[in-house]
Amino acid sequence: MADKRLKPKKKNTKSYDNKLITWISVGLGAFVAVVIAIVLIITMTTGYIAKVDGLKIYDYEYTFFLQQAMYELQDEKFEEPEGFSDMSTEEQDELYKAFWTDEVKAEAAKNALEDARQFKAQYRLARDKGYKLTSDEKNNLKANITQYYNQYISYGYSAELVEAYFLGGMSLSEYKDFAVIQSTIEKYKTALKEDINPSDDELKAIYEENPDDYRTVGVRKFKIAIDVTKPTDDQAEDYQTKLDAYNKACDEAKKYAQEIIDTYNSGKTMNTYKKDSNGEYVLDDAGNKTVDKEALSFVDYVKAESDDSSSSSTGGLSEINNNAKDAVEEITDYALSMIWNADRTQIVKKDAESEPKTADNEESTEENTVMTDLEMIETETAIYVVRAESITDYENSKESEEGAADSIKDVIKAEVLEEKAVEKLEALVNEKGDDYKITSKKTDEIEELNKEIFSGI
Repeated sequence: MADKRLKPKKKNTKSYDNKLITWISVGLGAFVAVVIAIVLIITMTTGYIAKVDGLKIYDYEYTFFLQQAMYELQDEKFEEPEGFSDMSTEEQDELYKAFWTDEVKAEAAKNALEDARQFKAQYRLARDKGYKLTSDEKNNLKANITQYYNQYISYGYSAELVEAYFLGGMSLSEYKDFAVIQSTIEKYKTALKEDINPSDDELKAIYEENPDDYRTVGVRKFKIAIDVTKPTDDQAEDYQTKLDAYNKACDEAKKYAQEIIDTYNSGKTMNTYKKDSNGEYVLDDAGNKTVDKEALSFVDYVKAESDDSSSSSTGGLSEINNNAKDAVEEITDYALSMIWNADRTQIVKKDAESEPKTADNEESTEENTVMTDLEMIETETAIYVVRAESITDYENSKESEEGAADSIKDVIKAEVLEEKAVEKLEALVNEKGDDYKITSKKTDEIEELNKEIFSGI
């Protein structure tokens, strides 16, 4: 079984869109993004737990919405104490369990039932407004689901795992029914979006409220792994010996990092040297290391010598923001500390704007651009040489290709349209009052489902 703990994550705008089901196509891979890490297959006989305007809310639908409600509640209300990331899994588990009081569980159950009510009511509303799927749309949708389901089975996943991870705990037939409802709602929602026209000022204001959620900072890093593990048992007899060895390895790594920094920041370049099958340098007759490749740019040096296995293909470059963090926390912090200077001619650190730099070697143009000088970042397991090379923000973000609608402005606009369309749908449902209220509620069945779901935390 997978880890049953809920994983806090940035919460998306409230929507039943699973980010894969649309009214023209569907895939299964990202469905797991909106399903929490509880892996439960409900074994009860499929039945319904309530009705909305005569439409049944099935137990598998309620189960899905309960898991989603739990996910959102934990994301919103669980506060990690200081040092949480350094705690053991067992210690973290205890804090998660303490969070899930009877009161919080009751709130999750209440939210789930309301979400399920909205889901069915919005479906009824969409159909009444003439946005039901055509036969071809339904058939294509279900065929695509079957295709992706079979694709995952061909990868070696069991049917149980595919249902648990990619179908939100639903069977294939249940998921298809769920997808038809969802896609009908999405079809209506798409029509509602056509009447929503946020202004440029509104979009810019949203960006400026949380710019690091949208802008990306391009950081190139060179990794020097510390090949000695830092000792933790200070009572062990050989503790000091191991600590000395670790400190020596750190000093050597930092010395190497400083050599790289001084070389490239002064506009010079570095060479790589030949090694034999044992990893030893090949020496010439005079005892000097034999050059393999000379006068490498920093990018090429990263590709050739960095201890990060992906650097040979990526050149050590990562695009970083709040939603695409580097695996090394210190590098993420470094990236998010970068801004444009006043005239957007150079990248500088926040609260530390500097004059444009000039390299000693004026023939080297690489270092005379918007990018920062190289600097060192130290961690317990590696030393990094990094520089910020680009910032893509609201002002300079462009579509990847014409019509892609993936610039930062486009992304924010899509979020606004989604949020406002969801709000409009919920308002239309609520305007109907008792027409869309919960009826035929089966309290015992709901409590049994709650018990089974909550047993996982």
